This record gives sequence, structure tokens and C-alpha cells, in this order.
Amino acid sequence: MISRSIFYCIFLCIISYAPLFSQTFVFAQLTGNPNLNTTGWNLTGNAYVGDTQGDTDANSNELILTNASGNQSGGVFFSTPINPSICPKWTVEFDYRIWGGSAADGLAFCFLDVPPAGFVNGGGVGIPGTANGLKVILDTWDNGCGANPELQMYSGIGYNECIAGIVKLNNTAGNLGFMRSNNYQPVKITYVNGIVTLFINNIQYLTANFPINFAGYMGFTASTGGATDQHSIRNAIIYTDQAVSDAGANVQTCNNESVQIGSANNPNYLYSWSPTTGLSDPTISNPTVTLLNAGSTAITQSYTVTTLFANNPGLCSTTDQVQVLVYPNLQTILNASICENENYPFGGQNISIPGTYIDSLQSINGCDSVVTLNLVINPIYTNIVSASLCQGNNYFFGSQTLTNSGQYTEVFQSASGCDSTVTLNLVVNPLPIISCSDTVICAGGTAVLVPSGTNFFTWTPTIGSVSPTGVLTISPSTTQNLIVTGTDGNGCSISQPVVVSVQPIPIVQLSLSDNEICIGESITASVSGAAFYTWTQPVFVDNTLVSQTGTPQTSTIFTVTGTDNIGCSATVNQTVVVNPLPILEISPNQSICSGESASISIIGASSYSWSPAGAGSLFSFSPASTTEYTVIGTDNNGCSTSVNSIITVHPNPQAGVTANPMITTSDSPEIVFTNTSAGATGYLFSLGDGTTYDNFGSNLQYSYPYSEGNYEVFLSVFNQFGCTDSTVIYIQIKGDEIFYVPNTFTPDGDEFNNIFTPVFTNGFDPANFQMDIYNRWGELIFQSFNAEKGWDGYFNGKLCTVGTYTWKITYKNPEDDAFKLVSGHVNLIE
Repeated sequence: MISRSIFYCIFLCIISYAPLFSQTFVFAQLTGNPNLNTTGWNLTGNAYVGDTQGDTDANSNELILTNASGNQSGGVFFSTPINPSICPKWTVEFDYRIWGGSAADGLAFCFLDVPPAGFVNGGGVGIPGTANGLKVILDTWDNGCGANPELQMYSGIGYNECIAGIVKLNNTAGNLGFMRSNNYQPVKITYVNGIVTLFINNIQYLTANFPINFAGYMGFTASTGGATDQHSIRNAIIYTDQAVSDAGANVQTCNNESVQIGSANNPNYLYSWSPTTGLSDPTISNPTVTLLNAGSTAITQSYTVTTLFANNPGLCSTTDQVQVLVYPNLQTILNASICENENYPFGGQNISIPGTYIDSLQSINGCDSVVTLNLVINPIYTNIVSASLCQGNNYFFGSQTLTNSGQYTEVFQSASGCDSTVTLNLVVNPLPIISCSDTVICAGGTAVLVPSGTNFFTWTPTIGSVSPTGVLTISPSTTQNLIVTGTDGNGCSISQPVVVSVQPIPIVQLSLSDNEICIGESITASVSGAAFYTWTQPVFVDNTLVSQTGTPQTSTIFTVTGTDNIGCSATVNQTVVVNPLPILEISPNQSICSGESASISIIGASSYSWSPAGAGSLFSFSPASTTEYTVIGTDNNGCSTSVNSIITVHPNPQAGVTANPMITTSDSPEIVFTNTSAGATGYLFSLGDGTTYDNFGSNLQYSYPYSEGNYEVFLSVFNQFGCTDSTVIYIQIKGDEIFYVPNTFTPDGDEFNNIFTPVFTNGFDPANFQMDIYNRWGELIFQSFNAEKGWDGYFNGKLCTVGTYTWKITYKNPEDDAFKLVSGHVNLIE
């Protein structure tokens, strides 16, 4: 049997869906490269063949329905009708693009009883008001019936976005924003016995049951309305179901001898063979062939069978072909081969040994002839393979279509024509059984959906957050219809709908008989707006009553929670003011170092009296010794009370250090430092060259590098109370290059030491200077290429915090034309 008809094509569904049809053929195409083939298609309105910017070539292989201008409509329809009652399964695939202007009205695929001759002037997605049939609409313009873009399906007369009976998916969740794009996007629409399903980018978005009971015409429409987007399509293909042709295996015979071709008869089919030469009956499934061959060599005759559905002889046909080889009666030398498990019948013998044999009765083809046989023995092969699939899918194994687990055997042919036996061990894995219950939440609440039954889950649409185990957590504002798909370890999947219903919160109202009372008076509170109530404050004997009466001794917030019959609740409260003594709040006890200040604030009354000093509700103190402050507060009712706060004053340490010598030369850079500090318990001693000690005894002998340098020696001390002091001295190591870099500056806005600026006197080239300042995280916060421009302590417009910063200076020595790098630290203090 030779290759199938060119009308056969492979139809692949998206992952997790079984093939829609077992046999399909191309009913209509609107494709071509480099130029679009529109044979059989009728273009109307503004439609024309051209090229857009949505692909990578400049070929005219796209159908442009509208240009990027307002009030345009266009359409294209295939001139041959199709009857779904005869061919009840069809699929449409095409690429679309909506782009190029300010916005778009949209594009539609239509199945109409009459192809339209006129169109809506630039609106209604180009669908005429009298058009009757199925419409699948990619709607990118909001006409007031939902958040656009929208995907829509409608079957009936005319179309508008708000028409009754329309099935749609809108953009409320923001998941359809991709519909209007500069790039072409693939679309697939399937029709199976009335079930219409829409896929975009291989994702199913919409399905509806719209049976079609008339023969109709397929095509596309589009319009711009008041917008200006260009609408175009390409690669449009329509597939339908078909009959199956089987011309049988290729056969051979002798001159004027009969042989049968074709296959078993199917009563649902009609058959037609071409040519009819030598056929016993060209209208049956398996005729016999009788041909003459008076020559000296074999001749070949090809026969083609066309198969149609008996109830639809006009459409859905296929073809298959078979070859009949006719040998002559003659004397010949025959070179033959058999498989090693076979015998070759020749001259009354069953030969299984290779060699040369002569027979004067019949040739190896069964024809009268004297034949010299050269026999070759070819080996045979066997193979075992394993495979698995999910329940509901098919496994195609040779001529078998398998759906059940088991062991299957198929005999193929090797390259030498011998049997190649393949044994298949097939495992059909069951679909997982998943479970996830619908849930009801209150507005503003969170739903946690926990699916079970397998290891991996996905949710559609993709909202909320999904854990690695598939648990979906969402807080929707409206009721959500979701689909959960569970996939087991075998890759088998099943889906289940899940509904999250959102219940509104009840409106609870609380009323009080009075808002302000005195101690000892009673007040009545009443609540309405819910089915059940719980009073949480104050505490009542029966906290479920609609009305409560109490005698609070202090200002009280009456709080009640109302719950509806679904379980959603709201809490309301109102305050009853009971005039008590004022409750004063004062700053807690504080500790400061000598010379520092602390503020004491007080609230809770309308006027205050301080002792031994102070006034108002906030006062700042700098006591020389520990002091307790007393404040008397009086409210508007004349009630008074007093509170105390203590400021404890701790002594400061005194930092002191001397150096001997303070100026020396680079060939003798040894310095002896003496600690003269008093009252300190901790030290931080920086020698200006990057060396730091966190402990400093009475003396320290230190040797600086044998080169010229100026070093700022910084000593910071602290005591057990956290009080600090610091001092700075300067060490100069004389050499050829003379510069000084301070290690401390105070950008506090006074007239002293506000800018950190290194001082170079000689030994450097001012045109080759760079200074970088880094914070403690290594971030560059200041950079200067001018030796006279220093750092003011600011970064990104804000004063930097007190602390230590690293500086690096790169400069060029003009005498040896060499660059040098020096670095150190600078302390920013207040």
C-alpha cells in the first residue's frame, strides 16, 4: 500500500486532551508563502491580501480585514458550504493580530447560513445585523457590558456585546490583556456535535453548547468602529471528519491471472476505483484485477480508491492507492531472498539453504517459466518494548489502537522484508481521583482551598497564591468559579470545578441612650442589622440580648458583634465617657551623661504644674545632678493627680593621649603614645594608618611606615554608663610629599570644621587627583576630582549619620610620573 491522499493531515490537540478525530482532512485553507492563496474564498468590504508588521517577513501572505483607520469593516468567507448534520466535527485554526492604531473593535469567526454581502459600517465586529448562525468573537472594545477585552460566543441572528444568550469571559481578573498585541497569536475553535470550544495560545478559555442544524459558510469578519487598529489573519485552516480509505496491500500476479485488491466492505461507505482497467467491479471495496502482460518484464498498474460516507457522497471523502505487479511467462534468472524461518518453494522443493537452483515448471512468481534461482537467506528480528499512557487516551501500535493494559504483539517488516516481531508491554494508568470542596467566605475574608488525591495541582484562572502542594489562598471580592487540575506521578490529569462564594458583611448599627455620664449613672445600648449578637465589652450576664443596660465606673467602649445566618459578622462600637480623675502619662525615668539634656513630656490633663522646675506639657532639662521632677495635672472638670519622673546624671570620662615625638622623619617613624585618660572603662585607639586597638594601656610604642605621611591619631573612650569622650593628635612623618588628611569633622553648620578636605602642599599633580568616600557597607557616597573640593557630610540630599567612613585618595607624583593610593578613615561627629 502506498502513501495516503494529500488531503490527510495530522491534527494535534493541546496537552492533556485526546485527539478529537481519528481521521481528518483539510476542508479549506487560507495560507501561502510568499503569497496568500485565496482560491475558493470571497473577500468583501475592506478586506485585501497584504503584509503587516506582525511577522518577520515582507511577504503578502496575510489577509487584512481592516486598515488602521476608523469605521472600516471587512470579511472573507469560503464559498463551499458544510453541513454539521453530515460532518458533525470540524476544527478551525488561524493566527490573528489586532494592532497598529489607538484601539480596536474586534474580530470574529462566523458560521452563517448565508455568507454576508454587506457589513456594519465599522462597528459590531463587522457582523451584519441579519447574519444568522454561530459567532466566536475576540472583542477588544468595551460597549458597556463588561470589562474588555472579552471572549464571546453567540448563536442566533445578529450580534451585540449585550445580547441575550451570549456566553462570554471578560477581563475582570486582568487575564485577557494579551488579546490586543503587535504579534500574531494562534487560535483554535472546535465543533463536536454542538459543543464549541475556543483555545488561544493553546489555552482553553471558553466553551458552549450551540448545535447547528443547517448547512452553512465559514469565514471571518472584523471592524474598527470609532478606533483605528488594523485587523488581520493568516494560516487559516478548516478540518473536518472523513471516511477511511484502504486500498489494501500491494499485490503481484501472473499474466492474465486474477488477484484481489482492497479491504473488507464497510456498509457506511461508498467506493469508487480508478482506473477501471481489469477490475471486476469498480464500485465495491475489494474487486479482483485481471491484467495481460505479453512482454518480457513485469508491469505495474496503480489503482486509487475514493471512499465517501454513504449518507454524504458530496463531502468528507478520502483516497488510498495500491499497486498490482504483473509478471510475464518467461525464462529468467531469479535472485530471491527469504527469511531464516521460512522455506522457499521451488520446483517441488521447500528450500531453506542458500544457493543456486533450477526449475523448468514455474517461476517464483507462479508463472510458467524456466527459472534459475539464486536464493539468499535473510535473518529475522524480535524486540520487546514497554510504554504507558493515561486512561482515556489511545496508543497506536502498528495496526492496533490500544486502550487497555496488557501485552500486545505486532509483526512488522525489516529492511530485508522479514518479519520483525515487536512485543509491547502496555500499562494504562488510571486517572487520579481528586477532591476539593466549594467554600463560602465573607467579604474581605480569605479562602484556603486544599485539594487532595494527587501530588501536583494547577488552578484556572491563575489568581491568589498557590503553595508547592497546590493549596490555593485567595481573597476575592466577588464569587469565583475556579477549575483545579490534579496531575499524578504518571502525568495523568483530571479537572474539577470549585466555587468560592463571597457573602456580604452585615450592616450592624449600635445606638446609645447617652454618650457621656457620671460615675454611678446607667446607660442603655441597642443593636440592629444582624441575626445574632455577642457583646464583648462591657461584660453582661447575657451577652446575646438586643438591648443592654449597664452602670460603667469608667469611660467604656460598648462593643457588639452582629452575625448573619451565613456566619459573616461585623463589629461596631461606641464610647461612653465617664468623668474620672485624669490619668497622667509622663516620660519614664531617664539616664543622661553630664552635659546632656533630656525632655520630659506629660499628657492626660489640660493644665500642668511642675516642681522643682518646668512648664507646659513638654520641657527640656539639663540637670547637674540626679533630679526627681513632680507634675500635677488638672483636667477640664477640675480633677487633678500627680506623677513623677527621675533624670539620673552620670559623669563623663575624660580622653587624653600624648605622643613622643609628634613630628619625625620617614627613616625613624617610631612613636610612643601615653594614655592620660580618666574615668574610662573602654577605649578605641586609631593610629591614623588603618591600625586600631580596642584596648589601650598606659603606654604604646608604634612604628609607622617608612615613608612620608600625616596621621591623625584618634582616641575614643567610654565608661560603664555609655558616656563618651574623644581627643585627636596629629603625627607627621616628613618626606618628599607633604599632605594632611583630617580624621574628624563636624558638619553641624557652625563656623568650624564643617567640610572634610585633605590638604596637599606639594608632591602631587592637581590635574590627576581623585577622592572617594565609602560608608560602612562599602557603598560609594561621595567622589571628587578636585583637591580643593571636600565632602560636606551629605549623601542624596540628606546628612549622613554619625560614624566612621572610609576615604581613598589617588594622586599622581609629577616627579616620577607615578600614581599613588592612600586611604584612611574619617569620623563624622555632631
